[in-house]
Amino acid sequence: MPASLLTQAVRQGKFYFLVNAFICLVAYASYRLVQQYQESSASYVAVYAAGLMRIVVMIKWFDWIGTMKGKIFGEKRMQLTPEQCRSIWFRILWLAVPTECFMIFLTQRYGAPAKDEPLSWSSFPLEFLLFIPKSLVFEIIFDFFHFSAHWICHQVPWLYQHAHKRHHIHLHPCPLSTYEQDVIDVYLTNVTPYLFASYLGFSMSTFQLHLIFAYKTYVEVAGHCGLEIKGSSFPQFPWVNYLSICLRVHDHDLHHTHPKFNFAKRFSLWDKVFGTFKHGRPLEETKKHKSVPAAPAAPAAPVTPAPAF
Repeated sequence: MPASLLTQAVRQGKFYFLVNAFICLVAYASYRLVQQYQESSASYVAVYAAGLMRIVVMIKWFDWIGTMKGKIFGEKRMQLTPEQCRSIWFRILWLAVPTECFMIFLTQRYGAPAKDEPLSWSSFPLEFLLFIPKSLVFEIIFDFFHFSAHWICHQVPWLYQHAHKRHHIHLHPCPLSTYEQDVIDVYLTNVTPYLFASYLGFSMSTFQLHLIFAYKTYVEVAGHCGLEIKGSSFPQFPWVNYLSICLRVHDHDLHHTHPKFNFAKRFSLWDKVFGTFKHGRPLEETKKHKSVPAAPAAPAAPVTPAPAF
């Protein structure tokens, strides 16, 4: 194997381990928190705390990544105001987290859970390996119903005006603005697809359910982070990208500037099937722009400087 390919393989392996170890740790923390208080009167508080922890940790993770990576559109990218930040954090507390609690409650109450055994370090590898194909089927089903609901929200003026418009007030989304949504929007494009995917897909153990929510939160926030990163929309098994169906940050970022394209959130599959997929700007294009030196300026006669804008 050539040294360059070996170096690339090692780099990709390190990236795969780092990302998935992080997501699995978040899932394990939420799992342990909920299990610890499962039989007590504080069980609902524990489920809420676990949901809030997942969202906060993922947002802060991508805020941290943003200190090391460039942003799509660079300095032209619009930032949230302090008032907008406070409003979205409050929306997370009263809408996003309670909605996740409701989804977990429905799954555990009416779903058909897989045979559940206490999680241990020895059982984790098998749990994760079984989770990969289960989550792939889950995400494909979820994405179909999300694509459908999202497309309808853009086609029906009343729905766009009263349900989905809030999410599009941010031309350049960021990790926090992932949760700038109205109630109707959340239930149409998130809860309903989740319920279909839960009941049409494979049954999952309690820990696998926490994995689903951890990966779901990670991919949702990643898709809105606006960063120049190469991550896959199916990080638990990025080799799925050999099927050319995984999305990148650029693809959903393009939806916010060109809302007639890229309605799916997990894969490009359904957008390609229905002819609404448009490639986001490739990372290589950014590298080319950075590597091309500026042409020397031609000498010019002195002029009076114009006032700054």
